[in-house]
Amino acid sequence: MKAKHLLFVCWLCCGVAAAFTACSQQASKGYTINGTADGTVDGDTVFLCDMQGLFAIMPVDTAIIKDGKFEFKGEIEGAAMRLLVPVHDGAPTCTQYFILENAAITAHLGVGDAPSNFECGPNGELFKEYMAGSDKLTEQMEEPYTTLGDSTADETAKKAAQQTIDSLQQLAKEYSRKFIIDHVPSAISDMLFAFNMQEFTEAEQEEILKLFGEKQPDYPNYKKIMAERKASESTAVGAQYTDIELPAPDGTMLRVSDFVAKNKFTLVDFWASWCGPCRAEMPTVVKAYTDYHKKGFEVVGVSLDNNKDAWVKAIDQLKMPWPQMSDLKGWECKGALDYNVRSIPANVLIDQQGNIIAKDLRGEDLLNKMAELLK
Repeated sequence: MKAKHLLFVCWLCCGVAAAFTACSQQASKGYTINGTADGTVDGDTVFLCDMQGLFAIMPVDTAIIKDGKFEFKGEIEGAAMRLLVPVHDGAPTCTQYFILENAAITAHLGVGDAPSNFECGPNGELFKEYMAGSDKLTEQMEEPYTTLGDSTADETAKKAAQQTIDSLQQLAKEYSRKFIIDHVPSAISDMLFAFNMQEFTEAEQEEILKLFGEKQPDYPNYKKIMAERKASESTAVGAQYTDIELPAPDGTMLRVSDFVAKNKFTLVDFWASWCGPCRAEMPTVVKAYTDYHKKGFEVVGVSLDNNKDAWVKAIDQLKMPWPQMSDLKGWECKGALDYNVRSIPANVLIDQQGNIIAKDLRGEDLLNKMAELLK
């Protein structure tokens, strides 16, 4: 399925059958999740998880089952998709999605594909309503998708099937856009816009962001999107660079500005030890450094690592002789946020006057650029 706004359904098709039974709750300063999980016993663990990317999950909290029940307490800004994963004898008994918000939430988790039931807050109810409409469109796509995958279907039938899918995907996008607009202000509108944003045209994005700015400016995804836009504008080619000050591996505080002032050109290189493409790209950066360092070229590495040992080990393995800095906060690295880095490897090339003259130079592009600047 191509449309991102239907990916919630794809998750369900990947073997996760989440059931949402929502009810309105009184306003709460935080959330409480009280639940039971079939197939578990006292002493078993239940994980509260967040999504990392499209399919990876990361535990953010744990609870131990006692007297057949588990409980989570905390606070969240807005509303977000989360997962509950109970574990018995080292294996998950199920993986269930739900909407986490500051409300009283109850959950009964079935085993495997068995039904699960959630009672949650008003945003959970809105999400249930959104999914009901989305499911109808998804169901209409099943037959044409089957035709596309049928090796015996003729080209005329396949062409008609693709046209039907394209039409339904356009309807699904418009359905999401209208649902978001119709439910402003709400945390669900904020969450759904962040998820579907890339499906909308620039004009559609601006329309929704303008409405958010007028009616729900304090919701987390809106604030993050606007901060990212500001960072992109302030760190675009032609702009003055933004300084970064972070610890080196030995704890000494380093500043990019110190290196910019001393060198004709400084490459701020965003990477991480766990990033395969970064490691593959590093020999090119090493070659650029080796060829041009004595001519006034410096590199400053900004790592998006969380683990110091892995970071330091990678610096040695990849033979990177240039200065390195990191606050070991992963994707929340202050330098990465300031430069709106959302994928790595990434880099910014700065001249001695502090002007950003290029971004995201990789492979031969980096070597050619340095040859051009430092003949």
